[in-house]
Parts: sequence; structure tokens; C-alpha cells
Amino acid sequence: MEFGSKYVYTYLDSSEEEVSEEEFSNVYDDCVPEISHDLDSSSSRRKPPKALKSRGACEDDRERCTLSESKELEPVPKIHKWMQMLPSKQSSSKSPAESSSVPPPCVPPLKPRGSRVKKWRRADTNVVAIKFDQLTSPSNMHTGDPVTCTDCKAMLSHISKITKDGENQVWICEYCGTSNPVDLVSEEIPAEADVTYMIEPAPATTASGRSGKDESLVVFCVDVSGSMCVSQEVPGTMRLKGNHSDRFNSLNTHGENQWLHGQRRDVTYVTRLQGLQAAVDSQLQELAKEHPNRRVALVTFNSEVTVVGDGSGIPLTIAGEKLNSEDELMRIGSEVMLPTSIENSRDTLGKQIFDLEEGGQTALGPALLVSTVIACQVPGSKVIICTDGMANTGLGNLDNLVTTEDFEVASVFYQKVSTIAKSKGVSVSILTIAGTECRLVELGRVASQTGGQVNTVDPLKLTQEFGNILADPVIATQVVATFLVHKGLYIRNDASKSSRAVKEVGNVSKGTEITFEYGVRRTSSKSSASTTAAGNSEAAAGVSSSASGSELKQDQLDELPFQVHISYIDLEGAKAVRVLTQTKPITKERKQAEMYMNMPILSTHAIQKSSVMAVEGDYTPSRLNAYMYQRLFYRNVSDSKMMNQYSVYNKRSASLADKLLHEQKTEAQSSGLELCDLDVEESEMHTGDTVDAGKTKETESKMLKLFKNSSTARAKRRMNCPDAVAQNAYVNAASSSRAMEDDSDD
Repeated sequence: MEFGSKYVYTYLDSSEEEVSEEEFSNVYDDCVPEISHDLDSSSSRRKPPKALKSRGACEDDRERCTLSESKELEPVPKIHKWMQMLPSKQSSSKSPAESSSVPPPCVPPLKPRGSRVKKWRRADTNVVAIKFDQLTSPSNMHTGDPVTCTDCKAMLSHISKITKDGENQVWICEYCGTSNPVDLVSEEIPAEADVTYMIEPAPATTASGRSGKDESLVVFCVDVSGSMCVSQEVPGTMRLKGNHSDRFNSLNTHGENQWLHGQRRDVTYVTRLQGLQAAVDSQLQELAKEHPNRRVALVTFNSEVTVVGDGSGIPLTIAGEKLNSEDELMRIGSEVMLPTSIENSRDTLGKQIFDLEEGGQTALGPALLVSTVIACQVPGSKVIICTDGMANTGLGNLDNLVTTEDFEVASVFYQKVSTIAKSKGVSVSILTIAGTECRLVELGRVASQTGGQVNTVDPLKLTQEFGNILADPVIATQVVATFLVHKGLYIRNDASKSSRAVKEVGNVSKGTEITFEYGVRRTSSKSSASTTAAGNSEAAAGVSSSASGSELKQDQLDELPFQVHISYIDLEGAKAVRVLTQTKPITKERKQAEMYMNMPILSTHAIQKSSVMAVEGDYTPSRLNAYMYQRLFYRNVSDSKMMNQYSVYNKRSASLADKLLHEQKTEAQSSGLELCDLDVEESEMHTGDTVDAGKTKETESKMLKLFKNSSTARAKRRMNCPDAVAQNAYVNAASSSRAMEDDSDD
């Protein structure tokens, strides 16, 4: 458990920052802050440049700024590639084209609308990250069930205090204040911050695990549809294994010249299938050498699904109406015999790989379901899907979808596949071929929810991607993380706004990392007069102490407790719960919390959160969330290490934000709406706060004609989401702070 700062920031009221329409509508070149050596004497925190002040980033969090005052305010530093910044006072008399401080836009701006703004909650450091790299190396083992609070379900820990009430023992829960009668001896009270409870030991015999042989299963599910014959030029002449050209040359009995006029003879044309065959064969060789006890099965799909297995038997073909029957597909998959070890099947399976030929349509959905059910025989197994086209045959058809209802039918199917895989400890990874569209937004969801990877690759680089997937093994399954905070805090982005949040993680590898964000319950029931896009304000969310009966008494507390419960099943089949408990000092000063912030943790959270929003179709919230954190980082860059971390964050977040902006501009141009109107909620339409009074009815009419409501807008975006956006979002959603640190070191 790692925190976004050394301190818990217990603000008095949540503040907002404003983003002008100019900032929201344009893409500009990157600009990074210069590191100032004029440091506070008490710390190494960089002082904000005197000539620059963030618009809306007021020193007093309770103060609010309005865009109507923007001419008197200093501009936000040019800190984001996808947001335009207003000129400073010194250059206010110049046009944007004349000002050297503001580079010309990469995309022509939409028609300006004056003082319209987007408001968003100002980013803070109240974030916690949970890493799983040490999950299966438990220490401080305890047998039996942990002692839990009868109210909030917090677990007794090393910070708990047991008092006497007559002859009885009482534990006053440090999270909710509930009195819990207990009967414990000193040995039963945890003495460390990190303890593990063994709930159920491993079965006597297991298929795989740390102490046994790795007999997990890898299912290669490969596309052999007609589009896999598309070729690309590779410099030089080479003879490819499995090349069928000899068979075609035998038809040329007279040895005539078969070259076309002007055709190059110094290149080799390699098809997508040939690139895939070479990559799979290379991995078979590597697995046989490094993991000889692993099992490998092959499933192919075009207009039919063919279960090749380990190549030792007769391939099983699934066709016709069976491709539309979920029950039949699951029955077939469950009856497939467990493959033998790759050590014994390598040669036979390699021959089957090179005998594959292209042709037909793409029954990807049925193939995915069958492959997943086959892999479910061994926990910790992997399914690797490689395709270059959209599912268009059988269950999970994603082609020619006309309505959002059609899309939801397919979405339900892929969600069910995810559920099956998660329940059995199977991870699904998706590899698509560059330059193709596969509706990755749905396929990628399966990978994201099962702990797999998503990538779009050149067919000649598939070997490396296969290797990356196989080198990241599942270490635990059915993982559930429960995060608890003091009753005066609440978990953001949780619908209940409670002090306890549960996240079903599923399968995890050593690189898996999740984050939670928490806020402070307001001590006043008074609501803010302003509302924000996507209901991001805490006032709009109704998070108050009066509503929950909780209150953070800051004058009586110096620190706050945090606890995480991680329940999991290891690869030997043992069930356990790991409990991590920490306390953190509190501060009312934003500057102090930011001074000691952990940028890799905060960057990971910001990128993951924006990516999830993007996949769900919340384009504006996604971009604004990324922007708020970038402003936070800009304010606090103090040395070259932080500068490198800041640059890594910019690179990762801007890539997705640029794509989202492009999609939003396309929507705006096709609908006749202004860009800032695309994600206006229905509750905002009648207030005049977001829409000019004279155009309120006109805008409302266009919005209702285009999307009906915001939920329909999100559904349409998911249905039409380009693969470039989905792939970028899913890759970012799997970000980790360790990877961020590694990239910044490079």
C-alpha cells in the first residue's frame, strides 16, 4: 500500500478549477516548466513562477475564480499539449499568431463562444495504490479467521487498542468508532502492519503452483480468415517455413516468367498468417526449452472454429448453428482433452501451425468462448487471441451493428466470457494487426477484466508480443481488494460514497496495480452553488458529514488509519486474506501535501482513471481529469527526476487525450453542436450556466436529437469507438507506477 503523499490532505472544502473553451478545444505543442532554483528555505518545493498563476488555482481552496475575470488573471502555464493557453499580460496585445509564447494550433480552433468554461474538481494527492508483486510471498501468517468490526468490517490490526470493560475485552474500531467485544490472548493480536490469514489450505494435489511443476495451459486462438492473406513487403529475398509457393510453382510446368511488369524482385511478400505462424512456432520452441511441462493447445477460426488441441488427435470442427449456441460451445470446450506437455507436443503442433491456410469469415466470438472454456481446466492459464478482423459470424457478432441495442447484445456476450475466465483464473490477451479495425473496445474489455494484455502490432513483430504476454504469468486468481478509510473520509468514484470500497480484480500478475481515491466528508451541509461536468463536485455528490453521521474532527486527530484486505487464491489452490494497515499524518495545507507527493503513484492513478472514463464514452471527463493532474504536477516539479516523471505522464496522457479530442471534434462537426456542448448533462441544459441564454433551446434540441441523453451518447461512443482509441485506453489502464519510474529513468 503506497500513498500519493506523505500526508492526508484534509481540505475544508473541495475547490474547482476552470478550463476555458479555448483550452478545451485545441491541440498545441508540449511546453514543460523550467526548474526553478529559487526554493523555499523549509523545503525543496519549486516556487510557482511569479509571472504565472493557474487560472482557478487559487491559494485559498475555498476561493473561486470566474472566466469573466480572465483578463485580469495571469494565464495557466502552457503545460498541456491538448489544451490552448491564453496569452500572458505582457503579450495580451498581440494576436495568438504573433505571440511567440503561444505556438500555432495543430488543429484549427472551433468558433469561440466567449466566456464559456468547464469546471472540474482540483486534483489533490489523496490517492492510494495497491501492488500485488509480493502477494504470494506472505509473511506473519495467522491461522483462523481475522477479527472484524461488526459495523464497518475493518480487521483487528497492530494499531488496534484493546481495553477492559470490567472482565470483558473491548476493541473500539479506529475506523468507525464501534465498540466490539472480543476475547483474545496476546498472541492472537497482530503485531505487524502486514499479516496474512490462511482461510483454506491448498488441496493435496494441484495442477500447478510454486512448489510443483508449471503445468499451466496456453491456448493460441488464431484467425485464419481470408483477410489474413494480406501481405507486406520485407526487404531482401528469403524462404519462409511453411511457404506454399512450391505448390503453386509446380503448376508452372514450362518455367515461364511469372513476374508482373515493374514488380520488385528484391523483396519478399509476407502475409499476416505467415507472420503469425512464425511467431507461434518461435514461442513453441521457447516454451519447450524454458517451460517443458506447460501445455499448449491450438484453436483456429474463420467461418468455422477448429479445435486442433495439441495436434495429436483429429481436429474438431464447429460449424453451422453450433456457432450461435452458447451451451453447445461450452459443452464442446469442456470436453476437449487436456493437452500433453509442450515437451512432447512441440513437433506435432508445429506442423499443424504451418499447415494452416486462409479463407472465410471471422467466427471470433465462438472461438473465444471455446478457447476460454478449454483453458479453464487449469487455473492460471492463458488464452491469446490474434486477429485482423471484426467478429462477423456466430455469437459476439460485432459487424454491421445498427443500434446501440444490437451492440449491447454483443457486449453482454463478451462480458459473460470475462466472467467465466475470471472465475477460473484464466487471463485473455488480445493482439490485433496494425491497420485493421476489430471493435477492440469490446475485445479489450475481456482482456482488461481478466488481467490480460491488449496491443495492436505489426504482424512481423508478433514474436515479441507473444513473448511479453507469456513472460507475465498469473500469480493469483479471484483477487478481491477491499479498501477502508476513517469514517470522516469517503471513497471517490464509488456510487455509495461510503468509507469502504470493494474492487473485484480477478487475475493478477506481479505488474498488476490498482488505485483508490478518497475525499473528506464536508462538515457543513451547505451545498455549493456551482455544478460541474459529469457531477464531479463533492457538493453535487452529496458527500457530507450530516448525511452519514460522520465528521472528521481535525482538531482531535493527528493521523488517520487506512486498511486494505486482499483475498485471493494462489496457484496451489490455497485461499488467503492479506491485511495491510497503515496510518498517515494529516495536514490542512494543500502546499504541504503537494510538497511530499509521490508523482509515479499519482500519475498511475490519473492515467488509469482517464482511461476507464474514455472506454466508457466519457470523453470530456477523461480529458479534464488528465488535465487537472497535469496542473498538479506542473505546480510541484522541483528537480530533474520529477521533470522526467512529468514528461512521462505528459507523453502517456496526451496520446489518449489527442485521440479523444479528435473524436469529439468529429461529433461536433457532424451534429452542428459546439464542442463544449457534447457532454452537457440534461440537468445543465435549462440553467444557462453552460449554454448561452439565446442558444439554450437550439442546443438542447440538437443534443436531444443526436444523443437523447448522456447515457445514449456514451453507448454510441462505445459502439463507434476506433481501435486506436480503445487500444491506447486499455494499455494506459494497465499502467503501473513501477513502469512509470522505469520510463522516467530511461
